[in-house]
Amino acid sequence: MTAERTTAAGNLPEPYFESDDRRFRLYHGDCLSLLPLMPQQAFDVIFADPPYFLSNDGITCHAGKMVSVNKGKWDKSKGPEVDHEFCLQWLGQCRRLLKPTGSIWVSGTMHIIHSVGYAMQRLGFKLLNDITWVKPNPPPNLSCRYFTHATETLLWARPSEKARHKFNYQLMKRVNGGKQMKSVWHIPAPPREEKVFGKHPTQKPVALLERIIAASTDENDLVLDPFSGSATTGIAAARSGRLFAGIDLDENFLNLATRRFIGVPQADSPERILSVVTAHARERADPATLSSELRITDRQVRYYRQAAALLGLLSREAGKWALTDTGQAISQSPQQDQRAVLARTILENPLVRLCGSVLRRRRGHGGPRQVIARLLAQCTALSDCTCTRRAGTLLSWIDWAKGIVDKKQETLFRHVATTA
Repeated sequence: MTAERTTAAGNLPEPYFESDDRRFRLYHGDCLSLLPLMPQQAFDVIFADPPYFLSNDGITCHAGKMVSVNKGKWDKSKGPEVDHEFCLQWLGQCRRLLKPTGSIWVSGTMHIIHSVGYAMQRLGFKLLNDITWVKPNPPPNLSCRYFTHATETLLWARPSEKARHKFNYQLMKRVNGGKQMKSVWHIPAPPREEKVFGKHPTQKPVALLERIIAASTDENDLVLDPFSGSATTGIAAARSGRLFAGIDLDENFLNLATRRFIGVPQADSPERILSVVTAHARERADPATLSSELRITDRQVRYYRQAAALLGLLSREAGKWALTDTGQAISQSPQQDQRAVLARTILENPLVRLCGSVLRRRRGHGGPRQVIARLLAQCTALSDCTCTRRAGTLLSWIDWAKGIVDKKQETLFRHVATTA
């Protein structure tokens, strides 16, 4: 079983992002347009976290603050009839794509899950379980007129009554301490480590997806997520040795998903990151020119662009790389200040700050490289040996940035002392 299975044949567009081994792919577009282009019975399991249609201008509590429940236009209800027709359309395509031994998992709250269940029955799915996912620390209900919403429902179904779905019963029993696993799962919300590359408003914890994938697939099986968001399904699939194809309509979420999958790119030199940024400002950023100017390979050009994206200096728009506001600020700074601005950008990056926090807490638990490698293993899909190498990359960035900032401060001190 090879990674070619993710090609899904047909007339699919080029992937928005594709891993080097072709086992992880993201597609940009509306799932109602892309799902029909995929071949019949191609996937072993589908996980879908569709819009819940709960963005109704209400309020909720986040981090102790009152915030809007609105997630975006994609989460606005168009009325129960239109919402239900949407469920029928995408679920109908998913049923066509599932193998006879495959199954589908769909998550949702009361706003959409009953429509999903009814649509499944109308389309001929066989409902297997309704899983209650209990969130141990849910946000309080600010109106004090309802019970606190502390659960989501997961519907698990196979494509037909007579199909024989895959279920790794013994594995789930072992995971549950030798007892049959019940349909009530207590799994915390995504921890800080899983949001360090950016936040999705409805992000699921990796632990939830790892359990779903372990329960209903085997190694090298093919997983599809038609509403992939920040690609938690893909991260869990990659960690578990499965192949993944994800679709999303929002390019910002695809960029976030790409950063999560890549983690820390193989780009050890901050000086080269700076050169890539300034080359984009001069509009001399095609791969061949960058490769020639920086004396690196085309693959290394890709890694350094990814590093600039991780630091918030580049982003992809309509499939093309462009400078962000921070990247523009660096490129427009006086040449003598560009390194200092990049150094502060590195030190203020959420991943770097998290590394610093973890290192302070875990003194005596191994050297810095080992501590950061363990952190990267928590928040990326990188292998253990790759996490160790990328930990070295992060440390080289931090050492470079601290040296630049210290030198800048020393220069400023000498200037002030001279003119005093």
